[in-house]
This record gives sequence, C-alpha cells and structure tokens, in this order.
Amino acid sequence: MRTFLASTCLLLMAALPAASQTQGISQALLDRFIHFATIDMSTYLNGLCVSPGGLTKVDDITNDATDVHGYLLRDDAAQEIVAAFRGTESIQNYETDTNYTLANFDTFPACSGCQVHGGYYLLWESVYESVQSMIQSQVDQYPDYGVVITGHSLGGSLAALAAAQYSSTFSNMTIFTMGEPRTGNAAFASFIDDTYKTSSPDTTKFYRCTHENDGVPNVPETDLGYVHHGLEYWNRDPTGTNTSYICGGETTECCGGQGGSGINAAHLVYWGKPVLIGGQCL
Repeated sequence: MRTFLASTCLLLMAALPAASQTQGISQALLDRFIHFATIDMSTYLNGLCVSPGGLTKVDDITNDATDVHGYLLRDDAAQEIVAAFRGTESIQNYETDTNYTLANFDTFPACSGCQVHGGYYLLWESVYESVQSMIQSQVDQYPDYGVVITGHSLGGSLAALAAAQYSSTFSNMTIFTMGEPRTGNAAFASFIDDTYKTSSPDTTKFYRCTHENDGVPNVPETDLGYVHHGLEYWNRDPTGTNTSYICGGETTECCGGQGGSGINAAHLVYWGKPVLIGGQCL
C-alpha cells in the first residue's frame, strides 16, 4: 500500500507544471539593478542632472516635439556606454501611453511580423536615428565597451524598442527595464526572447524588472494583442536578494498577480530608488 501511495504521489508531482517563480538573486545582480534604477530615476530631472548615477554624461537624448528625453552616458569603470530613457512626465506622454493601437515595426523590418505599441513607436521614430548616431560615436571611440540600454515606464518600452532596433548594429548589448508596459505583440516578444537569450537567468541579456503591485506592467492588456517578453525580475519590499524573484514572461505568480492598476506607488519606486529623489545627480 505504501509503495502504491508513493508511486501515485510521484506521478502526481510529475504531472504538475514547473514552477514559474524562483526566489533569490545574487548580490552582484542586485547591485546592477540598483545602479540602473538610480540612473533611470535621474532621467526625470532632464537636463538638470550633471552626472547621472555618478557617470560621465556624453549627451542629452531630447526631442521636444515628441517629448522624449534621456541621457547618453559613459561608465569608464565598468567599460559601458549607457543610453537611458525617461518615462512618463507630461500630459503629452500620458496621451502617448494610451495609444494602444499596434503599429508595424517598420523601422526594423528584420523583426518579421513584429507590431509594437503605437504611441511609443511614434516616439521611437522621432529619436532612433539620433540615438544610434550618439551610441555609434562612443563605440567608435571605445570599441571594447559594452552597450547598455535602460529606462523606466514609457522609457522601458523605448529601451525594448532600442533593443530590437540595434540588435544587428551593436554587439554586446544588455538591457535593463523598470516597470516596462507590454511593448509589442507575440512576434516582437519572441524576437526579444530569441535575440537576448531570455530562456534562462544564466543566459539572458535582457532584465525586465517589476516591483510589488506596479500596475503599469499590466497594460496594454493581452486581449489587445500584447505579450510580455523575457524573464521578469520581481522586487518585493524591502529590497534585497531574497525579496527578489525570477518569473516567466507572462505569469500571475509575480507582479501580474498582485492586482495593481495604473501609475501607483509601486511604480514610482524601483530597487529602493524613488522617482526624482532616487536619482543620483552630482
């Protein structure tokens, strides 16, 4: 009888789906998340920030007509060129956020079948060539440096678009997004996953971070054709290695299952760094 029960339990366990949430990250990875959260939050200070995150500011990413802002930075200690995009700050940005119509990703036709957030794509069209030129100028001067793209909220979606757009232009790229909304359709998500090897924490080069019950990663909804890409790195309070979880691309076990809605308190703090106050600007 015991043998039968044991065998039955093993069969039932084997039939259960694999857990899509694992607890804990390394201190080194946590430090990276805190570092780029600091930079991302500093973007809300726009041109007032002299040295975001303590790094050398190479240039400001700016298009006043579409209200896109951010920084191009250089980290000589880490040997990285960093492009950081600001999130929603103005009424114009809010209007962009809610333009959920999927648009063909025409600036990068190599992404076959890819459609992306219509509002964010309009912003991307207005800056992608100038940002590429900025990065290329630094890569030409520092060919051994890696390229990092990062952003919070709307800026996270711009970072995801940059990840796809520049995937065949710059080698050794790593992406960090904070509170990124869903950015594109299933084809776009698959392109990001395949390109940045997001099938495992050991191989991924794309870190999509969420926080507690942040409502922004829950939009646009999946029934509108949107799909999250990549692994999710979910941070609970207080920020720490053991309060951080690695989750699947679309799961209700992490941020998506917390019932958050819109730009709430959790959206305004990432890895212990609040908007504006969390930005280190020397």
